[in-house]
Amino acid sequence: MDFLTGGQEIGLNAVLETREWRQNYQESLEMQFPQEIIIGVKLNIPGPIKTSTYLKKMFLDGWKELLEQLQTARHEIFFLRLFLDKQTGPEGMLVVTGKINQVKQLTILFESNFLFGRLFDADVMSQNDNEYQLSRTQLGFESRKCLVCERNAKLCAKEQRHTLDEIYQAIQKLVDEDRRKNDSTEKNENLAETAVTALLYEVVTNPKPGLVDPASNGAHKDMDVYTFIESAQSLRAYFYLAQEIGFEFAGNSLPEMFNKLRRAGTEAELEMFHATNGVNTHKGAIFSLGIFVCATAYLKKNKMYTQATLVATIKAMLINLLKDDFKEIYKKPKNKLSAGELQFLKYKTLGIRGEAIAGYPAVFGLALPFLKNTRGSINNRLLDTLMYIAGHASDSNLIKRAQNVTILDEMKSWSASFFEMGGSQTTAGIQFLNELDKVFKSRNLSLGGSADLLILTTFVGRIEGII
Repeated sequence: MDFLTGGQEIGLNAVLETREWRQNYQESLEMQFPQEIIIGVKLNIPGPIKTSTYLKKMFLDGWKELLEQLQTARHEIFFLRLFLDKQTGPEGMLVVTGKINQVKQLTILFESNFLFGRLFDADVMSQNDNEYQLSRTQLGFESRKCLVCERNAKLCAKEQRHTLDEIYQAIQKLVDEDRRKNDSTEKNENLAETAVTALLYEVVTNPKPGLVDPASNGAHKDMDVYTFIESAQSLRAYFYLAQEIGFEFAGNSLPEMFNKLRRAGTEAELEMFHATNGVNTHKGAIFSLGIFVCATAYLKKNKMYTQATLVATIKAMLINLLKDDFKEIYKKPKNKLSAGELQFLKYKTLGIRGEAIAGYPAVFGLALPFLKNTRGSINNRLLDTLMYIAGHASDSNLIKRAQNVTILDEMKSWSASFFEMGGSQTTAGIQFLNELDKVFKSRNLSLGGSADLLILTTFVGRIEGII
């Protein structure tokens, strides 16, 4: 059974220890969020092997589907945590708003309708709700069906009607069906739409110091939120092309794939400027997000996608970037130099190019780990992540506008003050950001570089089910 490939056998003690850990973790969440609903999600895989590369993928696919259904049903997510590497199998914990019977119904429908739903166990609980123990039948649903024979799953398990091999064969049939679907739809996976979503998520997140959002134009007098929406829509075709370039590339030289993408990016800039009447809204995102879409498509086509392979692929794509971009830098007239080139000459900083050739450590080593541990609404989580990025990364746009690199020390202090106040989930934190926006406006400062990194973080977060 190839869905178990790479998995290791475990004993009963490991299962019992994880059960105790899970119960304690869920109880701690109930104490921390007494008015909300706790959802514990895990896989029910029979036999001594509980996890493998494929089972982790299976879990993530279901996890993302469940998150989308919760968000569609307007259940606000306060807390989210993934435990993908447990030897007893991947798990996740959620805290959401709503009525427990409605959440139970949603998770039952997920278990019934998702391809691998019968292998999922979504445990819904709440400390202060009398409907905590309602069963599937009490909620108007049939009992869970057996994978092998479609009869009552509990009775089949109790009477041991099926051998482990029979159950494995039933799971393998689902795996084969999933692979057939993936083979026919892989090319059309909506990486491009995820990219556009990431652009839109960034612009609507508010309040952002110095940046455009629905409540403020920040330090940007020539654009507003509608400019960004038009810009994002104009780039949709480019991201589909970036996806196609990655999916279709069959060569051995990844710099060639990047060069093809970059030519498409030049055309995309013209589309952006046409849509915004000449305003630069997403030039940085065209470069970086295009790379992420292209590299992700390339890896998914080859069934090699992980964060580690994404970083390695980006590095390989951009191995010649500095040599190609800076080879004529000393010959250029000053008025023809980009902001990044000027900063390289003045401060010897590499800006976004340095971030890119290193595989975007600010995204994978800084922002994504932070985002995973955030809680609250999507706006809260992205706002906190933005301020964390701004306080820890080198924002070339901020340096450009301040005309000195010492602005980074100020930004670090502002970020620390924001989190000392409790971040975006406190009144003091939001008030601080509104006041900081006024400071940024008066000094013509903007966190454009940090915003681009937030877009990239959101893109990967959406792909991996973090948001």
